[in-house]
Amino acid sequence: MRGFDDIELDLTLDKVRRFSLFSESGEYINYSAFTTDVNTLESRYEKIERYMALSAGENTLDAFPSIAHIFSFVKRSHQDIDSKDVFLIGEFISSYLKMLKFLDREDKGEADLISLKDDILSSLDRDGNVYEDHKRLQPLRKALDGAKSRRQGYATSFMRENQALLQGDNPLFRDQRIVLPVKAHEKNKINGYLQGSSASGQTLYMEPLELISYNNDVVLAEERIKEEIRKIKHELAIRVRERIWQIERLRKEAMDFDFHYAFALWAKKIGAHHIRRSDRIKLNNAVHPLLKKAVPISLTIEKDIRCVVFSGANAGGKTVTMKTIALLAALNQIASFVPAAEDSELPYFDKILTDIGDGQSILSDESTFSSHLANISYVIKNATERSLVLLDELGSGTDPEEGAALALSVLDYLKDRVRLTLSSSHYSKVKNHAYTSEGMMNASMAFHEETGMPLYKVIENIPGDSHAIEAAKRRGLPKEIIDNARILLSDRNESAASLISSLIKKSRTLDKKISEAEFNRKSAERKEAELERRLKEEERKVAELEKSGLKDISSFLSESRRTLERLISDIQTGKLDREKIKKAKAFMESVKKKEDEVREDVAKAEEETEEGREFSQGEVVLCGKSRVKGKILSRKGNSYTVLLDTGLKLTLKSSDLESSSVKKEITLPSFSRSSKKAEYEMDLRGLTGNEAVERLDDQMEAAILNNLKSFSIIHGLGDGILMRRVHDYLKMRNEVESYYFARPEDGGMGKTYVNLK
Repeated sequence: MRGFDDIELDLTLDKVRRFSLFSESGEYINYSAFTTDVNTLESRYEKIERYMALSAGENTLDAFPSIAHIFSFVKRSHQDIDSKDVFLIGEFISSYLKMLKFLDREDKGEADLISLKDDILSSLDRDGNVYEDHKRLQPLRKALDGAKSRRQGYATSFMRENQALLQGDNPLFRDQRIVLPVKAHEKNKINGYLQGSSASGQTLYMEPLELISYNNDVVLAEERIKEEIRKIKHELAIRVRERIWQIERLRKEAMDFDFHYAFALWAKKIGAHHIRRSDRIKLNNAVHPLLKKAVPISLTIEKDIRCVVFSGANAGGKTVTMKTIALLAALNQIASFVPAAEDSELPYFDKILTDIGDGQSILSDESTFSSHLANISYVIKNATERSLVLLDELGSGTDPEEGAALALSVLDYLKDRVRLTLSSSHYSKVKNHAYTSEGMMNASMAFHEETGMPLYKVIENIPGDSHAIEAAKRRGLPKEIIDNARILLSDRNESAASLISSLIKKSRTLDKKISEAEFNRKSAERKEAELERRLKEEERKVAELEKSGLKDISSFLSESRRTLERLISDIQTGKLDREKIKKAKAFMESVKKKEDEVREDVAKAEEETEEGREFSQGEVVLCGKSRVKGKILSRKGNSYTVLLDTGLKLTLKSSDLESSSVKKEITLPSFSRSSKKAEYEMDLRGLTGNEAVERLDDQMEAAILNNLKSFSIIHGLGDGILMRRVHDYLKMRNEVESYYFARPEDGGMGKTYVNLK
């Protein structure tokens, strides 16, 4: 199957087969083992896990000899099974019995099989010969030795008594019979049979009449032994034939055992784990089992994502990453064990279909692009809503504009019909489409900007650059070519890059203003509730007007953000013209004007709502939305230092305080130690992990007290240590509803947005 070949499944299974004890189980350890049957996979998991545990002890297992040919011989012939094959059956039964012992099975083997094994292995050697000391041959060999001794005694005595008639002192052997060397001119003096002569004719080989009898006794004794050997082999062959189908059942058991045992040893060797079946892909520290120094992959693809576009530098690991995902999915549906962390998750796919590599054929006069089209056509015809599809460099090999358009069309088509499509691409249009389309996501391969080397790590939701110029520089292209390429690239993108940079800066300002507007709206809601109880009707109306105005501001800012995103997308995906520049500048001017109006209105509203709200030193007040009791210690301007009942000392505005005379049920929050104000955007760069966690503790407490529902954290990318420390902290805080990386233009993986419950 092309899909399995492209992801190197057979090469991986060949590694598994090396742990096999039974060569014939190779017919099980192949593509046909791939299944979607949950019960089958659950059974395989249980056996492999058990064998992994059992293999930790003393290994008493022997290899199983190949015996498949014996069954075909028995089917087509009634002749005796060759004694070499009989020995193989005995060896097989012996290995099978050791397998039962390894499994600690209650049935240690049927008595007749044990007896057959013992008789075979005590009778035959590996070449099928009966051992000379076989108990049934011992009396026959003793009789043979007696016959030989008597014959030798007669021959020696005859030669001593007739020395003058003979040419030598020792008898000779011809055709396993003893003959005497007689001088040719003395032949008539010996009564016997002539058996031959020497080359010169001077010596005749004669067998005296009495010696004939002795020779015959030896020959008969030897024939009796040969006949007994034939009987032993025949009887064993008959016993094997009588139990051949019972042995066939044992063979199937051995093949099933060996399948799971080989995977158990392989899984232990590479550190594979059983992972949970899920509707999403979640791989942690996953590695390609064929790569010795592979960088572990960590990637999550939620169940609503139907297409992932991988981008980044050439030789950065895009194709390897896609192959790793598909290979692990295949292994998961063969053995339920994959080289990834235990908390990883994978769905079940019914097929894995691919278009990977250059399929150009000289013999068929087929181009690279034509080959890709043929493969893609096959994929589209055979893929189902449960299939996994891999498309490498989709749309390459032809005009970039047409290739990108074709790639977009294919991905949109598959997105609606296939469970998951993984595709690699260098086309900006494809990456932008994945960024803005529902059900699609980008994933890029990390690239070290300083060294210019790929890091082989996956970055989710971020498209990657091709870094073609950096790659050319590393490959030794002349500096003149590199510098000229940079100039050409700069000339082409300078005006667009300048405008995009300006828009991105304004985008960050809008993000901050949206958060501020949301904070002010929430604050106004608190003030409104307080004023309803304490202020006059006139003050209540002012608060309602304030709240309404802030909602309008928030709506305006959100709409501006959407307009901004459309402008950025237009510039990135199309040519920069005078009309687009004019629209962008007009948009920025309108945002600046509205920004100034908002700043003045918010400052005025805050000043009006905070006037006349005074508390005296020592007065008991209720603080924040959670209404924690506290005592006023001092005042500075419109801010008060308050000692809470929990022991914390905070500095709060009068708008965050109310008199304790207002009756309301009080609930205590879970504060720790912070007395700082909440930040809309906090910068942790340059801090150690512990310092960053302390800052985050302060920020969380202040955010909860001030009802700040979202804020951003700048932690930088670097080697990712501070980013992981921040994310680990956010993961353990129950108050956090979600967190995610910023968009590429807003800091990407160097910045995280946090939403609180």
